Amino acid sequence: MRRFFHFVALLLPVSLLLACSKVPATPNVQGRKIPHWLELPETADGIGPDFFSRNCKISGRTFRNYSYYWDYSNRVSLWVAYPLNSSYFGDSGRSETWGYDPYLPAAKQQNVSGGYSKNGTVWYQRVQQLPSNDRTASDEINATTFYGTNIVPMIHDLNESVWSTIEGKVHSWAALSDTLYVVSGCVVKGAKDYVLDRSREKITIPVAFYKAVLRYSKNSTQGYNGYMGAAFWYEHEGYPDTFSKSQSMSIAALEKKLGYVLFVNLPGVTGESDAEKIKNENPAAVNWWWR
Repeated sequence: MRRFFHFVALLLPVSLLLACSKVPATPNVQGRKIPHWLELPETADGIGPDFFSRNCKISGRTFRNYSYYWDYSNRVSLWVAYPLNSSYFGDSGRSETWGYDPYLPAAKQQNVSGGYSKNGTVWYQRVQQLPSNDRTASDEINATTFYGTNIVPMIHDLNESVWSTIEGKVHSWAALSDTLYVVSGCVVKGAKDYVLDRSREKITIPVAFYKAVLRYSKNSTQGYNGYMGAAFWYEHEGYPDTFSKSQSMSIAALEKKLGYVLFVNLPGVTGESDAEKIKNENPAAVNWWWR
């Protein structure tokens, strides 16, 4: 795996500098330089998943929307990474415009016009890795969360329970931060089963899902240089609708489970020593996440 460290100057406000960076109108794919954005995990050289990013317009200004790492063979994004703050919140509501991502040929992605079927009788839900509720600044921005590249199959008893709860927590944390950097991912290593989309193409059923968050608040007395982090892992099975400390782990612990580095550009902002402290901090011991 290759790590991408692009160093940026620590000029205040750092959150605004990083979250409002302009992005190209065309996707970044393998062979192009990966940006230095804080939310990004590491990516790999060679044949395999492709990195894409898209931007958006809010009040006439260009913001980055989200990035994703598309796995062609499994037809899911291994992760979707994005900045989150109140700039992305508004009154658009859910567009429900389920459709194809214009960055990819339709034949290379999912048909998400309806739910997923398994054996003709069992149905899986269409779940957004970047939730619709986190992109409500306009109808156009909200519509991008319904692209097939942002969707994964998930059982009802996970999606309608603790997964929905953690989505709400992430949204509320962002509202209390200058910027929350988020990685929402799925795990296909070891997966042996699949569902069919509406074009009857095979979509791998992930074996687990995770969320990792890096909070920045320039006035915070918690964390290191204004940064603190938390991570959450869920096997693909039913859970009660209860969000608890026992579901949390350090970012470093999640990286060990995943086998790749999250927030790969963090050392370029905070320095190696503080980045290590941020990633190893146990969120269960930090009251801010649980108030």
